[in-house]
Amino acid sequence: MEFVATCMPGLADLLSDELSSLGISVTEAGRAHVSFSGGSADALKVCLWSRLSERVLLHLATLGVTPDIAPEKLAASQDWLSLVANNAPVHVHIEHGAEVRGDNRISAKRFIQALPEQFTISREPKGSCCIRARLDLNEAHLWLDLAGEPLHRRGYRLAGGRAPLRETLAAAMLWAIGWGKAERPPALLDPFCGSGTLVIEAALMAAGRAAGAQRQHYGFQQWRGCRRQLWLDAQKEAGDSATRPVPALSLKGFDADSKTLPLALQNAERAGVRNAIHFERRELGALRPRDFAANGIVVGNPPWGERLDEKQQAGWLHYSIGRILALRAPGYQALLLGADVDVMDRSGMNLERQWRLKNGPFNNFIRLYSPRKQTPPAVAQVADEGAFNVPEGAQPLLNRLRKNGKHLRRWLEREDIQCYRLYDRDLPEFNVAVDIYGDQVLVQEFKAPKTIDPEKAKARRDWAVTAVRAALGVHREQVHLRTREKQKGNQQYQKLDTQGHYRVVREGQAQLLINLQDYLDTGLFLDHRPTRLRIAEQASGKRFLNLFSYTGSATVHAAVGGAKRTVTVDSSKRYLDWTACNLAANGFSTDQHELARMDAMRWLDECKEQFDLVFCDPPTFSNNKSRSDFVVEEHHGDLIRKIMRCLEPGGVLYFSCNYRRFQMDESISKWFDVEDISRWSIPEDFRRNEKIHYCYAIRHVEDA
Repeated sequence: MEFVATCMPGLADLLSDELSSLGISVTEAGRAHVSFSGGSADALKVCLWSRLSERVLLHLATLGVTPDIAPEKLAASQDWLSLVANNAPVHVHIEHGAEVRGDNRISAKRFIQALPEQFTISREPKGSCCIRARLDLNEAHLWLDLAGEPLHRRGYRLAGGRAPLRETLAAAMLWAIGWGKAERPPALLDPFCGSGTLVIEAALMAAGRAAGAQRQHYGFQQWRGCRRQLWLDAQKEAGDSATRPVPALSLKGFDADSKTLPLALQNAERAGVRNAIHFERRELGALRPRDFAANGIVVGNPPWGERLDEKQQAGWLHYSIGRILALRAPGYQALLLGADVDVMDRSGMNLERQWRLKNGPFNNFIRLYSPRKQTPPAVAQVADEGAFNVPEGAQPLLNRLRKNGKHLRRWLEREDIQCYRLYDRDLPEFNVAVDIYGDQVLVQEFKAPKTIDPEKAKARRDWAVTAVRAALGVHREQVHLRTREKQKGNQQYQKLDTQGHYRVVREGQAQLLINLQDYLDTGLFLDHRPTRLRIAEQASGKRFLNLFSYTGSATVHAAVGGAKRTVTVDSSKRYLDWTACNLAANGFSTDQHELARMDAMRWLDECKEQFDLVFCDPPTFSNNKSRSDFVVEEHHGDLIRKIMRCLEPGGVLYFSCNYRRFQMDESISKWFDVEDISRWSIPEDFRRNEKIHYCYAIRHVEDA
């Protein structure tokens, strides 16, 4: 007899390999099917043991007929009473080929009407004799579906999380790396385990248990070609395999979603592999070297999105996968499922193999990677001698850059700092600030007053760029020039360019995205570095709130530091999207780190939650369509009082402000313990401008 085992389009080669390993005689492999010949026992074996098959079909007929007469002709082509068991319900499924117009339901109804009258028609495949047909332009095909329900329904997964991974696809991923064979890796970890499908399938495969050992219903049970004893023997063999122990392997499943892990535990319990798998609620960014063995495989189906902002987050999440594996598990490989190769390429890992498949309406890719060794990022520092001679007009600035660089050198090395301010308007004739971001340099020119000759201003600007290049030994492409002027309204938030070029810099243990081209501000305020690092130190196990969050760099530090929950509030969608990308670049999801797009004052009015750690860095002024203007000098007292209502006893609010004439509301000091930590909070590279910001640690009085 001739049979067809179907699979997801693109996986036929893997299925063919699996069937051959089961001793099945494969005759042909297409894109979404594998044909094999054999007896009833072979068909039952595929139904019970194949982990990659979706259906097993017995070929009944192929007729050279057109769709308008095909249903009746197909029904008349078989002696149904000799195929279908007595009193068995019949389930009919007919589909039209891509080039055939028509209603599948109408064709199925016509087919049913042509069947013997004594048949009972069932709408459900479970417990039925299942008949399938496909109508093409000049040909019609008829099969008996020996699986009944799709074979991916193993019986152990009664519930899944969001977009659960199909069991057959999970098994195909594992088979692709040889997991079902003797050379499988010694350890497997899924950092996005969801309801646990990948890890459970890995445990079952490693134990050599039949895929269908827990299923009770198959289409072949209503097929006269299947003798009862044959079914009982096959069922016993599969059932006996369910007692095989799982080998001593390291199998771990992690997920950020606390709602899906109970499902994973329940599924593993029903599958009989609960004791073989370690499940834990933990995000990718919270994994540590001790979570990995010396070598193994990371498998996963990372979240991916269709919208542009979601794709950007998915790209940065893949970036974090590559970085984390390179740093914490260099002996591992990564097997990832994804829908966008551009997103997957962001991992920065070495691609070793790829399988392309169709998953419903989506093109998907299974990709096998190996980590790429991380090279320490270059950090621009002032050299002892200039890289080239500069014009006489640029010499004073060059000398000052050398002086500042020498002063900061040991501090930069000791504190392991990649981003810092080198120069801040030290000389009257050079009204610029020079910031270093890794190997990139930002020169911010403060716009000269109208009384200054434009040509003279341009010459000084050119000298400034030349002096910076000579002092740091960088190419012109590494120097980014911005002109700052007194801003009105929301000018500071306006886009200057549309390049969308983001770079990653490290601050402490956090990876942060900066943009040196599109906006006036880069996405990272360097003067708040000490406060962010303190937040990282204090965040472990705490609830963290970030108000007027900008790009969420403080939130990232809290997440990296082990905060159990973070809430980030800002009225700008763009900055919250930036925050989401910052979190993703560190292996954290917005599912567990809430982003609230709302005016901070209104959010505080509606807040019913308590926090242990709060960071608030409001602007000097802010315009918002949903409320009156916010002016920090006038409104900070009300703002702080609202925050303190949400602060847990024993907690601390870090309140910062860059308004140069700021004075704390006296009533705040009366009712709360206010510690001025401004001097401590200003880092060494900003000591020349001690009014860069004010910073306070505010606590409830009883905590002082």
